[in-house]
Amino acid sequence: MSISKIALGGLVVTMMAASSLTTAQEFEANVALTSDYTFRGVSQTDEKPAIQGGFDLGFDSGFYLGTWSSNVNFGDGTSQELDLYAGYAFDINDSFSLDFGAVYFIYPNEGDALNYWEFMVNASIGDLGLGLVYSPEYFGDGGPDAFILSADYSFALGENFGLDFHLGYSDADEDNFFGTDNSYVDYSVGVSTSFMALDWSLAWVGADLDDCDACDDRAVLTASKSF
Repeated sequence: MSISKIALGGLVVTMMAASSLTTAQEFEANVALTSDYTFRGVSQTDEKPAIQGGFDLGFDSGFYLGTWSSNVNFGDGTSQELDLYAGYAFDINDSFSLDFGAVYFIYPNEGDALNYWEFMVNASIGDLGLGLVYSPEYFGDGGPDAFILSADYSFALGENFGLDFHLGYSDADEDNFFGTDNSYVDYSVGVSTSFMALDWSLAWVGADLDDCDACDDRAVLTASKSF
């Protein structure tokens, strides 16, 4: 068994032990259909549609556990991504909150080769979200250390619409890791609304990477539902 699997098992057991001392606050399932699964500005499905879904379990203490999955297409036969995550979120005051978490990315049909960890801290200040992510082996065994910074801002447009902005910066400790660069910026701007019992979003997304067809500016339409 790999060290990462041992660590994952320890994390989940620890989180479940802590959560067993609290009352479950919320169980939620979610499903989505999107025209393109985009992760940090890069298409994970060769700009094709994706079906996605997951489960979240939160506790009064602020601990949470969850899992999420999507089809992917990296051009090498990889067809599925499965994420396992856990964390602790809490409010400092009415407008400021913090979230500390970890995610283990699993690609089941690739063995352990592409699996990797991310550790993150997110802060919400009103409608502004700020994030810092660290990965010790970005995108699989032997990958470089990487840091990702992000900023997200959303505000309401009337009662039924929202306007959403995102800006991210990814930096890997390896020359030419992202094609011909070791860092890049990704961005998106979109609108969101609810209609016919579904949540809808239409976003313009992209990244400033050269010679990257999967990073071209494009529109992404997503319909989702939480239960």
